[in-house]
Amino acid sequence: MALSATLFAAMYFFAHLASTGRNVPWTLVAATRAAMGALVAIAVAKMRGVPFVAKSTPKMWMRSAFGTVSMLCTFYATGTPDLALGDAITLVNLAPVMLAFLAPLMLGERSGRRMAVAIPLSLAGVICIVRPAFIFGHEVANAKMLIPASVAIAGSFFGSIAMIMLRQVSDRESPEAIATHFSLTAAVAMLLLSIPGMWESGTLPGVVDFGIMVVAGLCAGFAQLAMTRAYALELAARVSPFSYLQVVVGALLGAFALSQWPDRLAIVGMLLVIAGGVFVSIVSLREQRRRAT
Repeated sequence: MALSATLFAAMYFFAHLASTGRNVPWTLVAATRAAMGALVAIAVAKMRGVPFVAKSTPKMWMRSAFGTVSMLCTFYATGTPDLALGDAITLVNLAPVMLAFLAPLMLGERSGRRMAVAIPLSLAGVICIVRPAFIFGHEVANAKMLIPASVAIAGSFFGSIAMIMLRQVSDRESPEAIATHFSLTAAVAMLLLSIPGMWESGTLPGVVDFGIMVVAGLCAGFAQLAMTRAYALELAARVSPFSYLQVVVGALLGAFALSQWPDRLAIVGMLLVIAGGVFVSIVSLREQRRRAT
């Protein structure tokens, strides 16, 4: 899971670099990432001898649709210069807390005291990162980051719904089939969205641009495999806190490679969001142990 988090952070870094540093449309970056993810999933399915073609059920299409919308929001947020890379990754990683909030509503699971602690912690972290003017004043608030920050939060929301849909299809489909179906759906959608921008500019990405996008896609594909392996080896609640290494690695990459040094308030916000997600995992692990006992 630590390897997966590091690779996902690298994916966000290269995607941010392609969109902001190389002026590649963020939709095309997302399309390349999705296409590479599909190729990796198909290759692994071939090696394992498992099917990579999913049954076209409504739930599978819903899972891919919500995942595609989440990817759309995520790459928009990480591909804009108005939101620091570390802040964007932090807001995207609100998904575990939102999943704990939505699971009782959509799956009938109990939330208990998880939400009484996790939601205030994460909400405080979001406020420290976004810094709305009505709380901090216009001197501290950054109006430019409000829209991309809101889109990143929306991405984590749709991502949590995609996780719930994943639970409902994983008993009938192989992980490779699910990943292939989602990746191909996202790749086609993102490619169609990128056509107007490329048509207007009249230019195609160069060799270096394409190389950066391919590296981002490979990082994401192998990160997905590492995450799947982690969940196969250990309880989800025990390994999921390590996914927040994305925030740490992403903030470090943004600081040292892009000179996006977070200030004290942003660091506090990141720590609060991480604390909310880790608390959800700890309580979930204790509940699993109690049920087993």
